[in-house]
Amino acid sequence: MQSSSEATIEYRDIMFERKDPIVILYYNRPDKRNAVTYNMVLEFRRAYRQISQDRTVRAVIMAAKGKSYCAGGDTSEFLTNTIEQTERFQRENLELWRDMEKLRKPIIAAVNGFANIELIQACDIVIAAEDASFALPETGIGVSPGAGITIRLPRVVGKFKAKELLFTGDRISAAEAQAIGIVNKVVPPDKLLDEAVALAARIAKRAPLAIGAAKACVNFGSEMPLDDAMEYQLRESIELFHSKDLKEGINAFFKENRREPVFTGE
Repeated sequence: MQSSSEATIEYRDIMFERKDPIVILYYNRPDKRNAVTYNMVLEFRRAYRQISQDRTVRAVIMAAKGKSYCAGGDTSEFLTNTIEQTERFQRENLELWRDMEKLRKPIIAAVNGFANIELIQACDIVIAAEDASFALPETGIGVSPGAGITIRLPRVVGKFKAKELLFTGDRISAAEAQAIGIVNKVVPPDKLLDEAVALAARIAKRAPLAIGAAKACVNFGSEMPLDDAMEYQLRESIELFHSKDLKEGINAFFKENRREPVFTGE
């Protein structure tokens, strides 16, 4: 179901679906294995701007139409782009990942079929179908990934495993991806979206300001020197002690008739 504001925005390469309080964003080029075009990047950035401004959205799911999650960049554009166009595409891609990392709402990837690992790098939680597979095939066509995965992946799996994946382009299964830490949960293919929605719904019931602070501390605080990081997380935490949500959470938990808290993000 879409609100009137969402209905006014037309998308071609992605799909925007609202399931209050969750938004599902779909890669929507199934006939092209959902390969990413410049226009697709711009559409995702537009969608994330909208999501960031809508306090009623509590969680986002990144999913895909068709049999593949996303093959990576559209190679037909690689062949026709000028150097300037290629740089513009890569820079917009980098900004999209930053948009996603800075968004103070959780982003869950629901991965079916094949996924270029680069496309999950800015998601917070990854759920994969049992038959999903992952790879970084770029060096096999003559390029090195340029949208951030060479920097982010070693911080997750270590530099040696990252180099193996980058140098060989070998596919790994969903189970292998879980073992090296880039997938949280593996589920039957017919349960994939249901599992993602159920997880998003669970998270959406919790305090959104607290979720946002926790995400920021992990994404940004963990990259700081230890003393700076501890100060950063302290400041994030202190602000929450003056929120209406904290009072609501405490009252709901400690009242004689305990109840489910209703958080407003204030």
